[in-house]
Amino acid sequence: MFGERERGDLGPERPAHFGIPPDALADERPDRRPEEAKRMGLSRHTEEGAVLSFASGLDRGKTGHRLMAWILLVTFAAPAIYTLFWLL
Repeated sequence: MFGERERGDLGPERPAHFGIPPDALADERPDRRPEEAKRMGLSRHTEEGAVLSFASGLDRGKTGHRLMAWILLVTFAAPAIYTLFWLL
């Protein structure tokens, strides 16, 4: 894993996003997908997996992230609620 590599392998010092150097290998980057998503084969390269990856990266402590979570909830729930009202 990333912690086992020699510091000389990384090259010169430069800022890293979340402590991960940009040249780190893909299999060394943390995988934040839920276990069910991994088992179903959803990755950020599929439409459903991209939404799941985006939503799982939200932090409830940040106001902007909470607002985005509400927007996602309304976006995905609105068609179902509209259909339910239309049927009644």
